[in-house]
Amino acid sequence: MDAAEDQRSVDQSNGKADELPSAFSYRLVLYAVLSVTGAFILVMALFAWLDVFNENNAANVTAALSSLFGIVGTLVGAYFGIKASSDAQDRSAETAQQAVTHQKDTAQQAVRDQKETAHEAVTLQKDTAQQAVRDQKETAMAAASQRSPEASRSGPMKVALASLIPIAGGAGLLVLRHYLGSPR
Repeated sequence: MDAAEDQRSVDQSNGKADELPSAFSYRLVLYAVLSVTGAFILVMALFAWLDVFNENNAANVTAALSSLFGIVGTLVGAYFGIKASSDAQDRSAETAQQAVTHQKDTAQQAVRDQKETAHEAVTLQKDTAQQAVRDQKETAMAAASQRSPEASRSGPMKVALASLIPIAGGAGLLVLRHYLGSPR
């Protein structure tokens, strides 16, 4: 199918290639009809000169006319049949191309929508995690301010735990961003 599309694009690029077969076919049929008609007139004139047609022999005239109409009808019918088939094939190819283009556009739009949704989800989760970290800090500060002065002394264990909370939150966000895919 790609070769046919390449050939069609080459034919359409010069403009004359698409018109040439149709014009040639039309001229061929026209010349054939004119030739058969000319030959018929010549033969009829010859038969009249030889006195083949007379009043009593109408079958000769009918036979000659039926052969002319048979040949002309066959040529004209073949031309229009092939022309209609070619036009239908062109319309079918154009419809198929439009369907493929529409399907491709729809798939691209679905991918864009999915990326936007994932980005919004990551942003929402990041904001929620940051808010949770702020809330935990505020809760820890409030709890520390309500304790006695002895309890508020910071020991090495409290400092280590306090520093692990933001690190764990940040690591969680990085893992979440990796699995949901960051928008690029």
